[in-house]
Amino acid sequence: MASAQTLTETDLFRAYWDDGLLDLLGGLALLVAGIGWETTLGPLATVQAPLWIALWIPLHRKIVEPRAGFVRFSLARRQSTTHRLAWTLALGVGVFVLVAAVALLARGETVQPSARHLVAALPAALVALAAGIAAVLTGARRFLAYAVTLLAAGAATVLLGLGPALPLALGGLVATVSGGVLLRRFVRAGDAFEFEEGA
Repeated sequence: MASAQTLTETDLFRAYWDDGLLDLLGGLALLVAGIGWETTLGPLATVQAPLWIALWIPLHRKIVEPRAGFVRFSLARRQSTTHRLAWTLALGVGVFVLVAAVALLARGETVQPSARHLVAALPAALVALAAGIAAVLTGARRFLAYAVTLLAAGAATVLLGLGPALPLALGGLVATVSGGVLLRRFVRAGDAFEFEEGA
């Protein structure tokens, strides 16, 4: 009976991402990118995205660790995570460069109008790929839901002839709301636990 309740390192690693902070920051990055895309900034609105993700470490230490504690995973797990994060970061940089290049290309006169609609869905498709990688990396299946939302919004962009801003903003809104709800629950549960311990 006791063994059934014992958490494996894999279970603990998945639970490590359940506070919603990564969802919230990633969602805000997409939301700002989507809204900013409709301004004069255009594709350059995506430049701010890495800044939100960079906030994850200090905010995790300030908000999450005081309530959940500090977790030190095995060397193999840490090396695997570092390796995957490096590849994910490289992919993210590549995605940004590709999105900016494609968006600038789509504004050119040489691109057929029908092709522009497909190009407009590309940023959402690339971010959906990143969300899928995040799901594999963290074990959090909700990132797959974000990927599906982005792909569906991208498909709607193609069908309705809209620009790339809507899928990014919609995907960002879904992730922001989800992350905000999860983080609020986490903080409340952590504060309630501390109150009970101190009582």
